[in-house]
Amino acid sequence: MPPVHPSLKGNKWVLYPSNHHVQQWDTMFLIILVYYAFAIPYMIGVSGGYHMIHQTGWLVVNLIINGIYIIDTFLQFFRAYYDDEGMLVYELKKIARNYGCSRQFILNLISCFPTQALLYGLDRVVFRTESGVSDESFLFFTILDTIKLLRLTRVTSLTKSSMYIQTFWEKQSIPKTMLAVFVGNMIMFCHWLACFWAFVAFAQARTFDFTKEGVPPTWISAWYESSYFPGSIDPIGWSNDFDRYALSLFWAIQSVTSIGYGNIAPVSRVEFYVANALMLVSGVFWAYAIGNIIQILDHVHSSEVLYKVKMDSANSLINCFAPTDHPSREPDYGVGDSEMLATRIRRFLTSQYHKTARLDLSSEFNSKKLEEVYPMIEHLSPELRQLSSLHLLRAFLEKIPYLSSKYLSPDEQSEVAFKCVFIEFGRGETFYEHQKYGRGIMILKNGFCMASRKSNHGHQRWYTRGNPIGISDVLVDADCLGRDERRRLLFYSYCLALYIPRSVILDVLKKRPRIWKDCARWCYLRACLLKWAREKSGKRLNSDMYEIP
Repeated sequence: MPPVHPSLKGNKWVLYPSNHHVQQWDTMFLIILVYYAFAIPYMIGVSGGYHMIHQTGWLVVNLIINGIYIIDTFLQFFRAYYDDEGMLVYELKKIARNYGCSRQFILNLISCFPTQALLYGLDRVVFRTESGVSDESFLFFTILDTIKLLRLTRVTSLTKSSMYIQTFWEKQSIPKTMLAVFVGNMIMFCHWLACFWAFVAFAQARTFDFTKEGVPPTWISAWYESSYFPGSIDPIGWSNDFDRYALSLFWAIQSVTSIGYGNIAPVSRVEFYVANALMLVSGVFWAYAIGNIIQILDHVHSSEVLYKVKMDSANSLINCFAPTDHPSREPDYGVGDSEMLATRIRRFLTSQYHKTARLDLSSEFNSKKLEEVYPMIEHLSPELRQLSSLHLLRAFLEKIPYLSSKYLSPDEQSEVAFKCVFIEFGRGETFYEHQKYGRGIMILKNGFCMASRKSNHGHQRWYTRGNPIGISDVLVDADCLGRDERRRLLFYSYCLALYIPRSVILDVLKKRPRIWKDCARWCYLRACLLKWAREKSGKRLNSDMYEIP
């Protein structure tokens, strides 16, 4: 057996961050942390552990979670981690040394303290009462459970490392993600504020029976004396924790939102000090909330704002059109009426706003290349750029025989994809060839159009999404093809099309002569024969009515 390098000894016990089971464990632990973020403040400030002590089910759940805490604490000794330089450290000695000497190990070890079992035992063995929370030691053990919240510091790291969380968030739109995070932060902040405000009253009274004789006055007892009536919520008593929470949450929400009805107010000196601090924090959080709301609305209405900006620019352009001196005169051939053109421009922008896939294609000659339509491609690595281009356009290239994967490698198809352009057409527009790129092959991504030739005007062909236009004709020189044989496209709806310039196709055929020999020359011959047949026999034939060899 070959010797094993010392750094690899015990490697089979290492837990790697990308491991499927490790990812599942982290996701489960993240859910537990979210549960504790709500449950522990509620138990300390509102319920005093009532449900856990009087309902065995809650006790069992909390004991299981505490056991998971203990297991996770010692699993960290076997978990590989990334150092400051981004290198994965998988040597067990280094992992144990790094974790054992860190502050995180101390916090994790303290958070494993079994406060739930101690509370249950104190209630059953020492106090033996239904509401005996007045003892200071009982209150001490309740507060001691807050140490489990120390592990909330891991929420950020778990969220970043969990592939399940990342995959879920990456599939969501930005406005939805921002709204979900904002609502979650708002709920969490109001919940903690409510629990802390209820705890202030509990810490002063040392009991939930706030109306009991000899108990110091609190904001709860003051509210009960001034605003309580039969049938309303009743915050008095250990078992009335839900009503007490509703009252505290009501104060928290109106403090955060600066509404302030005034029916809940501090009474004691301590409550005034605490309320001042909480309202200052609430004011800062409310400013943060307003800023988030504005950001969300900006993202939600960004397309509408962009549409209005474009329409304002279009109106400025239309106002600069030369006025018509003689409205009754027929418009000049090839120019058209200015009012009709203005209507078409506005209709084009409106159809673009309602039907386009939110692609901004307003560059020179209304065309953009792949990296301009999808700017994120420029920020990717070369391999990811290639794969992205293939996933975006390979289905269209496969429809063209001499550009398909049968003849071109993925690298070559990707190169062609980056040389393609996207073009938009409004309803009623006509097209012969691109002013900048000349003739080429067009494939509609949406919409439909009609094709015809001047030499064969009686025959027309409809094209819809995914049908390539001009596969054979593009191989024939313009002089040989003739002006009467040019295909005229008339668009009957808003269309977004992929355009492959002829120059790109000729470059491919020049680099790969075999493609011309095996496939492209037959397409070229077919186009020439059909042209000759139309000229000589006068038959109304169309090059796209037949199968391409």
